[in-house]
Amino acid sequence: MNPKLTVRRCKWFDAPSRGSTGEGWNTWITAGDVGFEVKRAFWLTGVPPLEWRGRHAHRESILATFAISGRCQMFLDDGAATQTVDLEGSSHGLIVGNWVWHELTDFAPGTVVLVLASTSYFEGEYLRNYDTFLSEVAPHGVRAELSFPARRAQA
Repeated sequence: MNPKLTVRRCKWFDAPSRGSTGEGWNTWITAGDVGFEVKRAFWLTGVPPLEWRGRHAHRESILATFAISGRCQMFLDDGAATQTVDLEGSSHGLIVGNWVWHELTDFAPGTVVLVLASTSYFEGEYLRNYDTFLSEVAPHGVRAELSFPARRAQA
């Protein structure tokens, strides 16, 4: 059971999955399942335990993050609240909205993190300086919530 998220613009997401521990798992995501059109996918592998990834926010991008294998921690900050959560379980992910500072740390050996993004890569939409993030996030309503379309029924 994952903790209740106190940081705005973030939401837990469970991808459909079938299988068993003895047989293995088949997990999938189809268009629209994560609440946005996926325009970019990337993955993190081989990150040493004392290294980090992220340490930025996005002005536009929404991210769906999954620890496909292993686990790591994810620090979240919406400018008003902060929270650190565990990212683990190949079908259990975290949607990170725009205007949320995020850092991935404490990677277990062999961890693979898959990230699906709502935008193509554009360096200009990244906020890589924390003080700049804090000054820019306030006018964008840190209390705004992410909204997701209703999930389609499984056939």
